[in-house]
Amino acid sequence: MARHWLIEDMQVGQRFTWRRSITDEDIAATIRLTGDQGGYHVDEAFARRAGFRTIIAPGLLQGSLGTKLGGDLNFLAREMTFQFLKPVYAGDDLEVAIEVTAVERDKNRLTFTGQVTNQAAEQVVTFKVTGYMPRAEWGIPVKPGQV
Repeated sequence: MARHWLIEDMQVGQRFTWRRSITDEDIAATIRLTGDQGGYHVDEAFARRAGFRTIIAPGLLQGSLGTKLGGDLNFLAREMTFQFLKPVYAGDDLEVAIEVTAVERDKNRLTFTGQVTNQAAEQVVTFKVTGYMPRAEWGIPVKPGQV
């Protein structure tokens, strides 16, 4: 998204999407970042005994994918709720879709609902996020690398 989004631009029903393939390194980086050493994420034999085909991605990996879209919009999240519906594995191709469900311009507040689907078009995560958007009079933020 090349443009800078403001609360004045947002309308109920607007949708934004993004696709990403999950790699073994993504899973390893999430484990390093979060410290989540649960057996489901690090022990293939344990994950199989638990009913998974191999280790699964920590939920925060797929839960965080929507933050890419939020960052593109310059959205500052205040509250997030997630439902993790299916496991995510290395090699999965995921699509994140968010839709604006409420705009409160007087409070600079925006609400999105979203979902993450895999290559089989199965929902793996659903979520709701409420937060804030900038107003025009705040100016345009500088992007990384700009002076």
